[in-house]
Amino acid sequence: MSENENPVPVAIVTGASSGIGEATAKCLAKAGYSVVVAARRAELLDRLVAEIRAQGGTALSVPTDLSDAEQTSALVKTALDSFGRVDVLVNNAGYSPPYALEQMDRDAMRHVLDVNLLSGMQLIAELTPTMREQGGGRIINISSLTRYVGAPMVASYAASKGGMEAMTACMRLELSSWNIKLVVIVPGFVDTPILETSRAAGQHLQSDPSNPYLKLAAGLESFANEQLKSAISSQDVGRAVVQAATSPSPKTRYFVPKGARTAARMFGALPDLMADRLLLKMYKWGPWA
Repeated sequence: MSENENPVPVAIVTGASSGIGEATAKCLAKAGYSVVVAARRAELLDRLVAEIRAQGGTALSVPTDLSDAEQTSALVKTALDSFGRVDVLVNNAGYSPPYALEQMDRDAMRHVLDVNLLSGMQLIAELTPTMREQGGGRIINISSLTRYVGAPMVASYAASKGGMEAMTACMRLELSSWNIKLVVIVPGFVDTPILETSRAAGQHLQSDPSNPYLKLAAGLESFANEQLKSAISSQDVGRAVVQAATSPSPKTRYFVPKGARTAARMFGALPDLMADRLLLKMYKWGPWA
């Protein structure tokens, strides 16, 4: 990154009110970045900013509904007006409704894509001129292992993450002439508040005897509880983001932990129906319930 009047690098982190985004903002601030944190919940962002400032860091809260194009644009404008540059963009915002696809209407599906994918694409598009002018930048997109290992009840979420990775591969080429590097972070199972949020959102279906997916939901709950025993922390992902942001030659993709890469490769190498059979046994669904 080129030197200029303000040598302190600046990072935007979306979805920063909790979990991976919160941890990433703290890790970047500790690494010397001024961080602009964005999410819908202003009170949680304010608490995060206060914690970062108490540790001697610089942070700015920008409450933003990333499903709204105007608010997304305002986030970019506020960051540039406040700091004059953006060196790192971390597209972390995302959520996973705990519903089968038939339990979602078109608006609900679109909202997932708006938050998880289209907001990130818009931020990249709007920051590209700035990064080009300042001599480069880093765009770090948070993906998911569901991009590589199938799971029921997360179709819209997995579609958004698959789209994120496909978009990243294209944008690496599109922006390569201007020292703008794109990186994907692929977390494995992370113990974050999103798990409880998802459970709460689907609670009404868990008590509905007419829900044809009750048994699947129970199997997924059992699977999730088992995975939590060895889940990584949000800080593990935050440290990987810092590595991707600061390395002179970052990898195009970081799996966190490294074992997540093994799972992705293993299921990717299996014939589809064999992989399906293994996964259905894990989720206690279908013929192997």
